[in-house]
Amino acid sequence: MSGVLFLGLVLSASAFYLIRQVLIVVGLLKGPLLRLFEQYGDDEPVYYPLPGILLSLSVFLLAFGFLVYPILPAPFLPAGPGGLMMAAAYFAWHYRDVAYRHRDLYQAYPRWLNRLREYTTREERRRVAYRWLTLSWRTRLLYNSSDTAFLLWADLVVIATVT
Repeated sequence: MSGVLFLGLVLSASAFYLIRQVLIVVGLLKGPLLRLFEQYGDDEPVYYPLPGILLSLSVFLLAFGFLVYPILPAPFLPAGPGGLMMAAAYFAWHYRDVAYRHRDLYQAYPRWLNRLREYTTREERRRVAYRWLTLSWRTRLLYNSSDTAFLLWADLVVIATVT
């Protein structure tokens, strides 16, 4: 029974992480990407979600395969693609410098971030990120669901910090 509980926990944790990464890439969760802009330094932070998505999907498939093994005696059905995705996640992590060198090809950013990068400097994006921390959770929820409202708010933050 404890093995089933452990597999259930692994399955739910990997599903939670996978859903979180998909929400970030789609643009419905802005906080983790804005948190990247809080860092000081010369290098522009890069969000590269491919290894995390592939690894969480492979762990999900492997846990699912072990969970359904007593019902369906074919664990290689989900474990085969899970192993392949784990190998792909390793190669995506090992060769991430290619993605950093060719940012224009590998950017998996949502549209709101590309539009924000067009007209703001790194310092202004840092200010937007720190102002994000002062918002209430309901306001963050509103801005997470509406890119237009978020970009309008970011414009107001930039204007307020410039003047």
